[in-house]
Amino acid sequence: MASLMQEFAEARQRRLQERADFLADCQLAQQERERNLREQSEATSKYLAHAEQTRLAWEQGRQAIAENALASRQEEIKDRAEQMSQYLQDINVARTEQALEDNDRRAQDVRTRTFKTRSQLKHIHKARIRSGEANRLQRQSLVQERAALTQMQIEDLAKTRLANETLAAQERAQEVQIRSAATAEQIQAISEQRLAQAEQDASTRAQEFSDRAVNVKDSLAQINANRLAESEAQSLKLKDFRANLSASVWAGSRSVVATQATTTPAKPIVKTTADSSSSSNRSKKKSAKSETVALQTTEPVISKPVEPKEVLKETPKATGKIEQFVVDYVAQLSTNSSLLEVVNDRDTVRDLLAQGANTLKVDPSDILNTLLQMAEGSTT
Repeated sequence: MASLMQEFAEARQRRLQERADFLADCQLAQQERERNLREQSEATSKYLAHAEQTRLAWEQGRQAIAENALASRQEEIKDRAEQMSQYLQDINVARTEQALEDNDRRAQDVRTRTFKTRSQLKHIHKARIRSGEANRLQRQSLVQERAALTQMQIEDLAKTRLANETLAAQERAQEVQIRSAATAEQIQAISEQRLAQAEQDASTRAQEFSDRAVNVKDSLAQINANRLAESEAQSLKLKDFRANLSASVWAGSRSVVATQATTTPAKPIVKTTADSSSSSNRSKKKSAKSETVALQTTEPVISKPVEPKEVLKETPKATGKIEQFVVDYVAQLSTNSSLLEVVNDRDTVRDLLAQGANTLKVDPSDILNTLLQMAEGSTT
């Protein structure tokens, strides 16, 4: 019964260990996905911040260029206006001087001609008046023509400046539209790429979840099948034990038990060292019970239980190595614990089984059975 309870405890321990491993794998996978998402979000935010800084720098540069161009055009217009006013002043001064020279020359001619001829005074006076009137009209027409020409030049300059400003504004608007379209296309491409990546990640996660669900279902089915098989095997062992116990109790002697043990056909099952040791323990318990029944019934027949030859050959060597390993392990512990304290400490027992399985290359159940037998022997 102790071995059956031990096997139940081992099966439960294996199930708990498998469940803990599965939960740890799930937690690691979740942490890996969270880390990938954080890296992607950080890279996207950095790229958007860099694009925004580039756009602001370009806009500031364009605005500075436009302001410089406007200031240069205003300065050019001011210089041309100053040049035109200076040119008009020079022309007016030259015309005034020329008029003074002409008046002086005409006066001198009049004075000289007055002395020469008095008869031509009226004609000369009329000719001078006509000449003065013509000169005045000519000067007025010249001034009007020059004013019209200046006005036309000013209008041409204004039209040229407005045309240049309009063309520059159109070019700037077209450039802004082109850059806006390019930026919108880049943002659309980035959005489409992110959506495609998100869909791919979602499909990958869904596939991984489905694969893990299938693996979990398979693992649970395998565990359930193993548990059913173990429970069936243990129920068969318990049934055999009960049948043998009933036969030994009601038969009245140990010879019946021995004959039943010899007549029962051997099952084609390869026993490990733990099974052989447990079977030897059960046979010893059965023999003890049969001896008590024999003493009560005063039956003189004494028969030794038949044990398999394989157990007699393989058990002492493996058990000796395991017992020596257990003694060495308990001796090297810093707590100076007894075998019973080591059995009650689950972590120490787990470490002992792991080291023994790796060192001795045996089944951990053999080490556990040997440890329990040693603990029972030390308590007795």
